[in-house]
Amino acid sequence: MPTNGRFLCLRTFFSGSLRGWGITLSRLGNLQNRVTVEAAGRYDASANTMVIEEAYSFEDGHRDILTWTIINRGQGRYEGRETLIGGTAEGTQAGNGFHRKYHREVPAADGSKTKYTFDDWFIPHDENHMTAHASLTKLGIEFATISAFYERVS
Repeated sequence: MPTNGRFLCLRTFFSGSLRGWGITLSRLGNLQNRVTVEAAGRYDASANTMVIEEAYSFEDGHRDILTWTIINRGQGRYEGRETLIGGTAEGTQAGNGFHRKYHREVPAADGSKTKYTFDDWFIPHDENHMTAHASLTKLGIEFATISAFYERVS
């Protein structure tokens, strides 16, 4: 079961297929974009590693494809890797949710990329639903937030 009343179990919740819906808001709270997400994950018990593939489709027509490799480092600590992040994403179990921070180049509709610092939170609602919230900052200034709702479909 993905949640046990204490925390989000990443390997269980993200195993299989997920879909999501969300919005991006500007730093002033204006709607920038709507987004849909298709994701699939698989857990490799021998390597204690989770691979999650996410495809974000934005209302303005651009897409962002992420392939995360997440390693469980024990004691509620995780290390994530993805091709467009600088270094690693450090994550921790935090209360009943999961929190991580990292730097990533984000592609725009015109093909350009901007590097942001992400501060992500994942909060489970039940075993099949979760809310994700990300704050995107640059030089310490928040430029946007992304909020998305995920549903397990298998």
